[in-house]
Amino acid sequence: MIKERVMLIMNPEFIKKHIKIILPAIGVSILLFLYLLGVWFFTNHFVPNTKVGSISISQLSVKNAQEMIQTELEKSQVILTEHDQEIGYIELSQLNVVSDTEQVLQQLLSQQSAIKWPIYLFISPQGIDEIDEYVAFDSGKMEALLANIGINNDEREASRDAYIGVNDNGVYEIKQEAYGQQISAVSLESALESHIENGNNKLDLSTAYIQPTIHQDNQAVVDLQARLDQMQNVVITLEFAGNSVSIPQATISSWIYVDDNQEPQINTDAIEQYLLELNKEYASLFQTRELESTYQGLVTIEPGTYGWYIDRFTEAESIAAEILAGQDVTREPTIGGSGYGLALSEDIGPSYVEVDIVNQMMTIYLDGEIALQTAVVTGTPGTNTVPGAYQVWNMEEDSTLVGYNPRTEQDYEQPVDYWIAFDDNAQGIHDASWQPYFGGDAYLQRGSLGCINTPPGVMPEVFNLVYYGMPVIIF
Repeated sequence: MIKERVMLIMNPEFIKKHIKIILPAIGVSILLFLYLLGVWFFTNHFVPNTKVGSISISQLSVKNAQEMIQTELEKSQVILTEHDQEIGYIELSQLNVVSDTEQVLQQLLSQQSAIKWPIYLFISPQGIDEIDEYVAFDSGKMEALLANIGINNDEREASRDAYIGVNDNGVYEIKQEAYGQQISAVSLESALESHIENGNNKLDLSTAYIQPTIHQDNQAVVDLQARLDQMQNVVITLEFAGNSVSIPQATISSWIYVDDNQEPQINTDAIEQYLLELNKEYASLFQTRELESTYQGLVTIEPGTYGWYIDRFTEAESIAAEILAGQDVTREPTIGGSGYGLALSEDIGPSYVEVDIVNQMMTIYLDGEIALQTAVVTGTPGTNTVPGAYQVWNMEEDSTLVGYNPRTEQDYEQPVDYWIAFDDNAQGIHDASWQPYFGGDAYLQRGSLGCINTPPGVMPEVFNLVYYGMPVIIF
């Protein structure tokens, strides 16, 4: 029976009669075989038109695709351009380029549909568009490669952040950011990775320029400028001893600066210097006086340590705080010293010590009356007693004077029974048992180093009459 069927099929008449059915059946069978073969193959290989970036991995296994990607990356060459001119090129192999794509390729393979492989002959499947996160360079080699090309950041203009600066009028204002041409190795690496994705072999260096990070519309910069405006325009008026002094705004502006943390600061040293000049103009500490003396009549007294003054150290801190607060203020400054509120002609008062260098006499006044007079020995020429208005600031009994004698060029220690200090240069009043006599021209031959040598028999009474803060007037 089988033999009869075979003979029937092989019969030319049968074939001729059924050829239209047989040929399509054979074709379908072949196509089905090829399709199933493709399904089997693309279960472990990437379907047609699969790409990683611009690199085709069609019909490759994961392992072969990895190798293909690495090979193509190493072969890649990027031409560097700047201002439309080619300035060099970089081969990625020079940067020890490494791709780590195994995991993402496995994931991509698992997501593709092998049964749809014929469709991908005509349309692209889902590939990997961004390859940069799977590519790494040896960052240490980038700067060396740039140097070999002739790119030296030290010779290129740097970008600059927007900042607060001073204009020609001494006023703070926002200075716009500036764009330079220094190259960021990190940005250049990112640009290279991007070019790997799109297959572009040219790279404009301007895409890797180091950019300013702070722009003129940055809120922190705008806020800082607003605060500086307020600080620069603050009005500070100092009222003292019948005077009213408003600190010039240009002067205040010159005290303001911005530190590295972009915080406004005040130069207190400059404020102290300003107050020193103010003291020299107004404070009695720095003024000459006239005194009706015991032996010479009206004499001029040079400034010394006696008188009132603006405490520039305390006051500088107060003014700095007021500028930072940005609020107008009118007030009396912190005053130090003696005689504040009194006219210069009256601030010494009726009780004081008078030392007349010309007549070598010391007179002590209490409440306008002479309480004691004595001859003295003052400083010899070369170590003169310094004239001026002083005040007693220290009193000791059984003291030892120590110092350096420029005449003998030796240090000395000299015990005394009484010591009254009145200036800040070691001048004072003390007993001098070594002097054979006092007054006259004794100071020319045996004068002191500047102190007021007083007879030992008189010194106890001097010590009892004098008190802390008592003016000592030397002329």
